[in-house]
Amino acid sequence: MSIIPIAKNTFKEAIRDKILYIIILFSILMISSSILLSHLSVGQNQKIIVDIGLAIINLFGVLITLFVGTTLLNKEIEKKTIYLLLTKPLRRSDFILGKHLGLSYTLFIVMAIMTLCFYGILMFQGMPLSFAYLQAIFLSYIELVLLISVAIFFSTFASPIMSSMYTLGVYMMGHFSKDFLTMGKLSKNETFMKFSEYVYYILPDLEKLNLKNIALYLPEQTMSELFFPSTIYGLLYTTIVLVMAIFVFEFKEF
Repeated sequence: MSIIPIAKNTFKEAIRDKILYIIILFSILMISSSILLSHLSVGQNQKIIVDIGLAIINLFGVLITLFVGTTLLNKEIEKKTIYLLLTKPLRRSDFILGKHLGLSYTLFIVMAIMTLCFYGILMFQGMPLSFAYLQAIFLSYIELVLLISVAIFFSTFASPIMSSMYTLGVYMMGHFSKDFLTMGKLSKNETFMKFSEYVYYILPDLEKLNLKNIALYLPEQTMSELFFPSTIYGLLYTTIVLVMAIFVFEFKEF
């Protein structure tokens, strides 16, 4: 099976990227700075540290996806290694899946490091280590896995800069698609209503994977009830986008 060697090579390439270490270092510093920011609000230390910590883990994961994920295919094309790979008995679908798996594993390692730092700060501050926080971080990871598939999809036909812009657009619209749908209904304009419905059903509803506030303010049982449906939704959407990426890549000429 060709997927694993491609994934390993992608992981090795990603960890050689200096920008990855800069982002990891900066994210750890930002998570640590949440301790200082928590002192600005009396009696809200835990909520501020958790809120900032979870937000930073997600934000820097998105940055890694944008900087690294959108250049995966173009690096192979620029180095002309893609020509060598495709002359071997390697299916194009395996190439796409291997790239996705490799970067997903890289992000898993990065997020694990940030999560350990986050829980270390909670322990240092003597705060409870809720399992709901870990569930929220895992859903953020599923969101990033989905975003990687989106980045790879756009990379099959667009330049790295345009792929980054398209991926960022999907990320932003994915978090506001439900609000956009509500706006369409309130406008009472039939054309706008239809357009908002199309946008909502085509783009992923990333708010389904953004359960940080639920982990922070609601009981753990609520988080547990939403965790599995949200995970399945994210993985199903990822599969659909990867199938689309494979379809486009199959007909791409080099």
